[in-house]
Amino acid sequence: MLKKIVVGTASLALAGGLLLGSDACSYLRTFGGQVRQAVKSEISVEFELDRIRDEVDNLVPEIRRHMTIVAEQSVDVKDVERDLTDKEASLGKQKDAILALRSDLESGGTSFTYRAVSYSRGEVESDLAHRFQSFCSVEEAVKRDRQILTAQRDTLRANQTKLETLLSRKQDLVVKVAQLESRLKQVQAAETINSIEIDDSQLAHVEKMIKDMNHALDVRESVLETEGSMLGGIPVNEENAPPKGDIVGEIDSHFGLKSQESVAEVSGQPSI
Repeated sequence: MLKKIVVGTASLALAGGLLLGSDACSYLRTFGGQVRQAVKSEISVEFELDRIRDEVDNLVPEIRRHMTIVAEQSVDVKDVERDLTDKEASLGKQKDAILALRSDLESGGTSFTYRAVSYSRGEVESDLAHRFQSFCSVEEAVKRDRQILTAQRDTLRANQTKLETLLSRKQDLVVKVAQLESRLKQVQAAETINSIEIDDSQLAHVEKMIKDMNHALDVRESVLETEGSMLGGIPVNEENAPPKGDIVGEIDSHFGLKSQESVAEVSGQPSI
């Protein structure tokens, strides 16, 4: 399968070279750029955010590697400092011994006793020369150790600064990723709200029903007002007329009678 792909790619490149000539590379570069741009435009923002988050997480191993280097260098510096302190202390003791032997030789004696052992002047001079040679060698070693310690301290400070910068920049990236996540959620929420399709036909139907009902009530109220104007006002100040069909009431009203006694009085008058 791989062989077919290689052969196919080579054939396509050869055909393109034959057809396009010297412009084949230019066409291929342009085509490749357009393909990359098209693919990139199809990548979602969510995918890009996940990719950025992964890139930030991938910084952790590199930071840990620098932390290990700084820790090792810090231990090395402490070891060199400890060794240098011991060497300087030993060098100080050797110096004191050399100066003591020199002082004895300067006294002009021919023999010297140290810890109940007698030494000739030649033996003391030989020992002093050996001690001084050893002292000079240790002194040179101490100088080199000081230079090494200075260089190690400089390297340690540089790596510590680099580590602090990496940690600070990573923290900034974490904050920026969190801000991107917050913005993305806000945009997604807004898109969700905007994508909701509301069918307002039912609302419009109910509004039309209410409008029609108001119109019908307006018509009925107008009819009532018209009927009231045609029939006249309510006879508030007029005397109540007796209901129709009440003959006794009609007679009382005609003769101005108000009770049974009045009827008796009227009936007692001589008839015509």
